[in-house]
Amino acid sequence: MTDVATLLAYGIPHLLQQTISIISTNLLYPVMIILIILIAGSLIELGGFLFEWRNRHRDLRRMEEGAVRARVMLKQNDMKSAFGILGQSCSNSFVHEFLYRITTLYRAHPDRGMLEARLEKLLQDLDFEMTKKLERSRFVAKVGPMFGLMGTLIPMGPALLGLSAGDIDALANNLIIAFGTTVVGMMAGAIGFMVATIRTRWYRQDMSDIEYLSELLFGDLESSSGIPADHRAPVTPTPAPMPVVCPKPDENDHLGIIGTIVPRSWESVHCAMILTRSGLISAKIAGSILANHTLWMGVIVSVNAVIITAMMIRGIDVPFNYLLVINLFICAAFVVTIYSIRARARSESKRLERMPANNILADDRSNFEVPYSDIKRVEIDKSRNIKILTESGWIEMGRVEKSSLGSLGVLHAALPDRVVEV
Repeated sequence: MTDVATLLAYGIPHLLQQTISIISTNLLYPVMIILIILIAGSLIELGGFLFEWRNRHRDLRRMEEGAVRARVMLKQNDMKSAFGILGQSCSNSFVHEFLYRITTLYRAHPDRGMLEARLEKLLQDLDFEMTKKLERSRFVAKVGPMFGLMGTLIPMGPALLGLSAGDIDALANNLIIAFGTTVVGMMAGAIGFMVATIRTRWYRQDMSDIEYLSELLFGDLESSSGIPADHRAPVTPTPAPMPVVCPKPDENDHLGIIGTIVPRSWESVHCAMILTRSGLISAKIAGSILANHTLWMGVIVSVNAVIITAMMIRGIDVPFNYLLVINLFICAAFVVTIYSIRARARSESKRLERMPANNILADDRSNFEVPYSDIKRVEIDKSRNIKILTESGWIEMGRVEKSSLGSLGVLHAALPDRVVEV
């Protein structure tokens, strides 16, 4: 009886201890893999955040003026002009998406009661999309430190066992893992928290602007100026408003510009799709073989292959830090090249925007125009590639740049029922 009691007193706790130890020890490598995935995801989120920050530009007065002018155009059933004005009123993606969807709803449901119901549903859908976009960074911000703590505590047991046995190597290796996982988890959490916090403020501001624009576009009028009754003028003194003048349609009037990137053999070409009142013009605005991603990837692979081959065959000792610096230098050169080409493309696009259509076509031999009457179908795939079907066949227009996604509404308005997203 005493032996059974002794077995129960010492055997069961030892069994439970061994079970917990086996489970926790086997969780070490899955936790490390998850931490690597989290830090990679946080860096991707940081890259998207920086790109979004670079393209954000909020001009409330411009949005107000554009919405008021578009309201007048909507009352006159001039959908093309209204869409063109709305598409160039701001540069924030969610506000652009709202302007595109609300104009589409107005065209499909001009009835006031139906429009108000659909408008409320649209606002809720945009709010859900904002929340969905914030979920990734919030998840990383909350889960990253948790897995970092798990990665810290799991190796501490084997480290203490190594210390008690006098195995300094086991102690050092486990402590390196423990402190390394802590740093990775905290870094992933910090990046996720920063991105989520700033994006939350951005999207709250976007939702406020969206609700305000909806009132400007579809609120009840109490004056003949086209301004809603609840609209407040800016605090700073402004000159008296000029009357709204609808110019006579002209072939040189530009409805909007969509930036695209067209791969041509080894060259990456930036083009501008300029929408006029008579047709669509494709104009080259920048391009260089140095903007080709494949070229730079080949340079990185070739340089690393040469260095590794020299280390293996010639016995040359190249420290890892030197190899890392060389790769970072190549990546930095690639980033600088891409940004300089994009800056030149933006400058050239602004220059072409002020030129008549005939001068744009004569500016470069590769520029061409497709009349709207010749366009049968326009397809936009999930990768944002645009191609146009004409009587002579398909024309590849390239991939739409993210900064021009809001201007796709102008294309829908210029070619109603002919633009298809596949």
